[in-house]
Amino acid sequence: MDDRDKQIEISIVTPVFNEVSLVEELYSRLKVVCDGLNQTYEIVFVDDGSSDGSYEKLKQLQANDTALRIVKFTRNFGQQAAVLAGFRIARGKIIVQLDSDLQNPPEEIPKLLHAMTDDIDIVTTVHRKRRDGALRIFGSRALLKIGQMLFGNSVKLNLSSFRAIRRSVVERIETCKDRSRYMAVLMSWMGLPTVEIEVEHHERKKGNTKYSLLNLLKLSWDLVTGYSSFPLRMVTYMGLMGALLGFLMVAFLLFQRIVNGILIEGFVVLSAVFAFFVGVQLLSIGFLGEYLGRVHHQIQARPDYIVEKVIE
Repeated sequence: MDDRDKQIEISIVTPVFNEVSLVEELYSRLKVVCDGLNQTYEIVFVDDGSSDGSYEKLKQLQANDTALRIVKFTRNFGQQAAVLAGFRIARGKIIVQLDSDLQNPPEEIPKLLHAMTDDIDIVTTVHRKRRDGALRIFGSRALLKIGQMLFGNSVKLNLSSFRAIRRSVVERIETCKDRSRYMAVLMSWMGLPTVEIEVEHHERKKGNTKYSLLNLLKLSWDLVTGYSSFPLRMVTYMGLMGALLGFLMVAFLLFQRIVNGILIEGFVVLSAVFAFFVGVQLLSIGFLGEYLGRVHHQIQARPDYIVEKVIE
């Protein structure tokens, strides 16, 4: 780390994807907050392949501010990749992750920094009152519930994207070579000294949410297959259940034939048994294919993202 790096105390990392209507307000509010910290800081915007003029707006803002840095992706690689890029390029001793939708108000940042005591590595947040739609809230709670069931009591799961971390946390993230880098889950899994604080949450005033129900379902699937072998165990359980069901069915047919002298027409029964086993096999192949696909991507070792340029 060079002398310039040591001078930066706080880095604000914000991924941006098609938020042209919000970036100017976000930047101005961040500047007010950061100027009031009485610490050296930088603001890092990661443009995740925006196509609505967000990058051009950021360039206009950056022209008059040396504390503003812009990372531009060649295309949209997703929020997790943008956050990872921001973490890697940030120079601050403490890094604050903040979404660009202004639902987590920048004015709450001092609370996170105040909670970052010497023995704490991560400060996470919970919303005092969440201002999202009912469907979004339900999806987020379901995702959290699924994750907590997978990890059990050994991991305190927090899926908020508004957090503060020490630089040492980024170094630990870099030691994880798996392809699934769901940052909130990964940092929860590490079990580092963490404190959770309550913050305000606002409604989105402009633009559209980037987390639809479909995206939440994709995140759920990534959480299940990326951090757990539960689907593979479920296939094993289903195989055992199918074998037991088949054995009981054969035993029942033999009993009826030998003891009671009743010959049961087997077409319907065999059809039901056959359909059940085919379903189990297809589901098993699907689960195995998902994990094999992850191994394939791991072997390819492609980067998480491609940076087109960094504007200092």
